[in-house]
Amino acid sequence: MNRHGTVRVALDREAPHEASVARPRVVSIIGSGRSGSTVLDIVLGSHPNIEGVGALSKLPRSGWTPDDDRRCSCGSPIHRCPYWTNVHERWLDMVGSDCLARYIDLQARYEPSSTHWPRLVLEERNPSPSFLEYGEMTAALYRSISEVSGKPVVLDSSKKPVRTYALLATGTLDVRVLHLVRDGRGVVWSRLKPLPRDVEAGVPSARPPTPPWRTSLHWAQANIESEWVARRAGRSRAARITYESLVAAPGELLQRISPIVGEQLGEVMDGLENGRAMQTGHRVGGNRMRFSGSVRLRPDLEWTTKLPASDRTTFWRMSGWLARRYGYVR
Repeated sequence: MNRHGTVRVALDREAPHEASVARPRVVSIIGSGRSGSTVLDIVLGSHPNIEGVGALSKLPRSGWTPDDDRRCSCGSPIHRCPYWTNVHERWLDMVGSDCLARYIDLQARYEPSSTHWPRLVLEERNPSPSFLEYGEMTAALYRSISEVSGKPVVLDSSKKPVRTYALLATGTLDVRVLHLVRDGRGVVWSRLKPLPRDVEAGVPSARPPTPPWRTSLHWAQANIESEWVARRAGRSRAARITYESLVAAPGELLQRISPIVGEQLGEVMDGLENGRAMQTGHRVGGNRMRFSGSVRLRPDLEWTTKLPASDRTTFWRMSGWLARRYGYVR
């Protein structure tokens, strides 16, 4: 925001490349947490035209606001990472040098939780000045990433359906949606395991285990909301995929989502078939695997042998109706 109180976003359209950056193509991964979004982010981010950035929604508050406990996947505190510092400087050039606190406030107004659905629906129909400001500043963020990376596609695995709906409603971005689903029993097992504080491994604070009933409810709610957002995006710009198909038949899945992403994914398929390691780059938020430097696609089906029968029953009683719809069986 400049000294006159307006957001300054330079959206020049002098050349095709500049035009594509001015209205970046954003591929948003949505769904329940612990569903494999970091894996999908890294796989798709291995394409030369796709920049995978992890859970971007966390960047302004937990990355650009100085905090040595919040780490980029390169290992550096995010606010000192050269990549994200460069993105930050470009973003400030577009929106104004004093806009970070304002943008964090706008995120808190439009992105945080499902209680904001009514507000967003109304904003889409009759946008307020603050919502237009949010849209312009968010587009500037994606544009900054595209310019720094030199890639036309930004892959955002924030997972929040409400955030992706907000991105669609602003009309400032070319948004594509990948609704990622994992068997909820695998999600229950993942959240049952406590995570001790380990800053170097990307866990800035200890995370206690989550009760199976709570995870089961969250899994159903997140996926129902994701279905709604995918319908809002439209068939040509959204697809539902499963973690299990990603690890079992990645080539088929990549071929299916290629039109959604807007890129030919043959090079990614070749890399997977050849067992090529994929670089983790500069990602914020997500699974701890992003700190390994490089990863190879491997299935994680530990829950099938270790999840207690009582917890499986809890999930199925509460959310089995939706799991069956996605093709899972008891």
